Amino acid sequence: MKYLSLIVLLALVVSCSSPQKAKEEQKPSLKDQVMDAHDEVMPKMGELRKTQKELLLMADSSAADSLIASKYTELARDIEAANESMMAWMRNFDPNYEGTPQEVEKYLQSQLKDIEMVKSDMIKSLEEGKKALAE
Repeated sequence: MKYLSLIVLLALVVSCSSPQKAKEEQKPSLKDQVMDAHDEVMPKMGELRKTQKELLLMADSSAADSLIASKYTELARDIEAANESMMAWMRNFDPNYEGTPQEVEKYLQSQLKDIEMVKSDMIKSLEEGKKALAE
C-alpha cells in the first residue's frame, strides 16, 4: 500500500511538471536567439564581399559618368560598413559573459539588439547592391 501511494504521488508530480518543462524547452534561450541571428547572416559574408567587388568594378567602368560611379561606390561602402559591423560585433561578443542573472540578461538583450541591427544592415546593403547590379 505504501508503494502504491508513493507511485501515485510520483506520477502526479511528474505529470504536473512535465508540461512546464516542455514549454521551457520549446522557447530558445536569449543566448540562442543571439547566436541564431548571427548564424543566419554569417553565411552571407562571402556573398557580401563578392557583391562589393562587383560594385567597385562597375564604379570603375562607369568612371565617365561620375553620378553612376558614385552610386556604385556608395553601395560598395554600405556593404563594407555592414561587413565591418559584423566583424566588430564578433570581436566584442563574449559568449561566456558572467555576472548576476540580471546582468547576463541585460548583456544578452543588448547583444541581441546589436546583432539584429547588423543583420538588418547586411541584408539591406546586399539587396540594394544586387538590385543596382541587376539594373
